Amino acid sequence: MEESKKDNMITDIIRRNYYLEQFFKYNDIHVNLLGDINNPLIVTEDNIVLSCFVSNFNLIFKDNSFEGKEIFTIKLKKEAQNAKDQLEKWVKSAAHRKIYLFTSEDGLYYSKYIKLYNHIFPLFSPAKELAYYVFQRQKAIEIVQKLKKSNIDLSIIY
Repeated sequence: MEESKKDNMITDIIRRNYYLEQFFKYNDIHVNLLGDINNPLIVTEDNIVLSCFVSNFNLIFKDNSFEGKEIFTIKLKKEAQNAKDQLEKWVKSAAHRKIYLFTSEDGLYYSKYIKLYNHIFPLFSPAKELAYYVFQRQKAIEIVQKLKKSNIDLSIIY
């Protein structure tokens, strides 16, 4: 892919994600975009992954995270549109997933660790967008126990 097309595509993704965040903010739902910038998880303050996704500038709402049926679509635009009633009904009726994040004693999000020689060094971030997450509670417990053996104390954010 030639450089200018690649730059335009990245600019479009950044703009689309900005419109996505503005749409939810305008409709009184605070979200963070986690994971892949091109196909981010849309996560609430309560660490619930909403059953929706973006495709180009379309925000597609489903009734379930996996194999769910499409309920409705909203075209993301520069000016965020009001969809509060529709969103409220969808949030209550659709099945969403929970994720588990980790935090340090000082409230920073656990991001990942690097291994140098025989030592593990944790990396932390103040940005939720850079946090490491898992989908299963048991997996979260296992990670905390594993890192505790390397003297890394983490708490699970429920």
